[in-house]
Amino acid sequence: MIMTKGNSTLKYHGMMVFLIIVWGLEFSIARGALEYVNAMVLLNTKYLLGALFIAVIALRTKKARLPEKKDLPLIFVTTFVGHILYYCGVYTAMETIPVANITVILGFLPLGSVLVEKILFQKRMSRMLVLLMIGCVAGIFMTIGADWTSLFSGKGAGYLMCALALVSWLAYLFLTGQLTEKYGAMNIALYQTTLAFLMTAPVVVPHLGEIPQLPPVILLQMIYLGVVNEGLCFLIEVTGLDRLGPTVSAVYSNFLPVTTAFFGWLILGQNLGPLQCAGGAIVIICGFFIIRERERLGRNG
Repeated sequence: MIMTKGNSTLKYHGMMVFLIIVWGLEFSIARGALEYVNAMVLLNTKYLLGALFIAVIALRTKKARLPEKKDLPLIFVTTFVGHILYYCGVYTAMETIPVANITVILGFLPLGSVLVEKILFQKRMSRMLVLLMIGCVAGIFMTIGADWTSLFSGKGAGYLMCALALVSWLAYLFLTGQLTEKYGAMNIALYQTTLAFLMTAPVVVPHLGEIPQLPPVILLQMIYLGVVNEGLCFLIEVTGLDRLGPTVSAVYSNFLPVTTAFFGWLILGQNLGPLQCAGGAIVIICGFFIIRERERLGRNG
């Protein structure tokens, strides 16, 4: 049976839908696992399994290659900000605030990337883009504002860790671009997951004796996070970027708060108030149009 172009595109859209569902589920699974295991142990296991999965694929496709010595410092920095600081921020925030709130804050990413491009690269901005950015900020404040009375009783630290994660991921995206162009996304992922495993290993050594004593369901969750989220989902993300383009892929990722909120409610029993739901909806909608407007400005020079 010959696959038409429309059917082929539909397949990749289906893959991106699957990706957003799995990414949304990750926060709830990680939140449950963190009740039994140290965050660094969880990260270390995730990186080890993800690196092994990606290494197998890279070797089978004969795309693996070693990095040049001159690029090692940048690879180290991108690994630290994108894999260590980012996940430490997110996993620490999970201790005090709902997972859906975390992804709403991370929905600030399109706005943040526009600001970085404007400040560092003097990219064009339109009046519509400015209005959408103001709307996105308003949505963030609505989401946080619903927790205003409890900000200083523990949740304030959680939102600060969200901010750390957001800044770390922005730095990661802009620093990794030149490496990806040179080595390809698969090799960069292999370098970074392997290095992240090595960087977290010394912290994990004192806790190694605790791993065999974990409940079987927690061990399965750790394996799932490593193989599926760190390994398989990366390959899907790369395929989606290649086949559908960055704009469509970014639009899909902007719906992450929806799937995260659903699984937070289904698995963790976390509920969002009306103000938080409204704020999240504003962030998602504004983020969607920020991506489209930025793409329009890019096409028009």
